[in-house]
Amino acid sequence: MMQNFLKKLTSRKFLAALAGVATGLAMVFGERRELYYVRGHGGCGGCGSRQGQMTTAHTGNYRPGRNATIRYLVLHYTAGRNDSAQSNLRYFEQNVVKASAHYFVDDLGWMQSVDDGDTAWSVGTAGVYVQKHPECRNENSISIELCCRYAAGQYAFSKKTVRNAAHLTRMLMTKYDIPLGNVLRHYDVVSKHCPAPWVDDESQWLAFRKMIVEELDMTKQELLSLANTGDHPSDWAKEAANWAKQMGLAVGDGEGNFGWQQPITREVLAVMLYRFSQL
Repeated sequence: MMQNFLKKLTSRKFLAALAGVATGLAMVFGERRELYYVRGHGGCGGCGSRQGQMTTAHTGNYRPGRNATIRYLVLHYTAGRNDSAQSNLRYFEQNVVKASAHYFVDDLGWMQSVDDGDTAWSVGTAGVYVQKHPECRNENSISIELCCRYAAGQYAFSKKTVRNAAHLTRMLMTKYDIPLGNVLRHYDVVSKHCPAPWVDDESQWLAFRKMIVEELDMTKQELLSLANTGDHPSDWAKEAANWAKQMGLAVGDGEGNFGWQQPITREVLAVMLYRFSQL
């Protein structure tokens, strides 16, 4: 049986199918953790489909589990100088700083560092700041960090990063039934000057909130299109994708969605290989 399996792994048909359907099988088996890089609204021109790794923060930077229901979304800035989501994930993975955030957003999309079901240390007073919000705490909130540009002594967000943050925020609002009134700046929770661009210029924060409201009216297909994660395989992968469906390797999510351009995890790949070995 092993020899037969190895023979199949080296066949041209398998290699073509693997290239064509691997990115689409994440939705097939219900993988929803979204700890991978997701391209956002702005895209990245000719950069292609950049996907990051599933990188989790060091356990010294957050607490596993939660003691409360998720009710708030808190926006932050990284205070970095032309940093990226990937660089921030690596930093919190490799260093113990007793601080963290769930998501990091840049021009390409977002990456997740702490699982939604775990408690990031991001909105506490740290014995320094004054508590301003009566209810929002680490235990009942998800924190989103926006990567920054820095010039002439000032921090700023790019339009693409802001658009991607709005898209992520809208998705989390829908997922956890969070009202717009519970989408806050770090500055609204404690007296920390964060995110600086939106504290220094209130109009930018109001514009971001308006952007979220506009996204709430989008259909699923519109969101998929804007995120560059549509449910149709690329032209070069159509033949392999159709073959995968016919052979029962890709069966969708039960609602006709295959997520052909979504990233894939190792466990999904393992299931795909197992199913292929049973053909």
